[in-house]
Amino acid sequence: MTKQSLTIYKILGMDERRKARNLLLRPSLQMKLPLYTLILSFTFGLLALLVFYVYFEQLYAMMLENTTQGNYLRTAVSLQTNNFIEAASMLLIGYILLMVAITTIYTHRIIGPTVALKRHIKALKDGLYSHRVHLRKYDELKDMAADLNELAEVLEQYQNKERD
Repeated sequence: MTKQSLTIYKILGMDERRKARNLLLRPSLQMKLPLYTLILSFTFGLLALLVFYVYFEQLYAMMLENTTQGNYLRTAVSLQTNNFIEAASMLLIGYILLMVAITTIYTHRIIGPTVALKRHIKALKDGLYSHRVHLRKYDELKDMAADLNELAEVLEQYQNKERD
């Protein structure tokens, strides 16, 4: 693989050397978003399925009453229902995997910087005013990091003036 090639890590703005387990910095917090999203999606999906079922059941009953080929119709509907359930199951599995992956990556971009910011604040509290925080290219909270770095610079200058 060449350095020019695009990998999934580069597309997502992640460093390839980082391990996948590092994506979950605070698992309980990072898994809440996909869990809430999946619950909301399932609730909406079940309600939509219920509405569809009610209208389909009425149509199906009406068609059975008005046809002489009830057995053929039952068989055809049963076959289509099974095919629908199979396809919907595959889509559901894909949706769950995609939702968990996307929300994990994006929550990592928000939670990840908090770890670096906490370290930086601790260094400032310990009097290490030369310490600076550096965030990755795609991380959130860059403005806060810049402000904290500016504060550290001011504190470092103030400390140097006191020494002189």
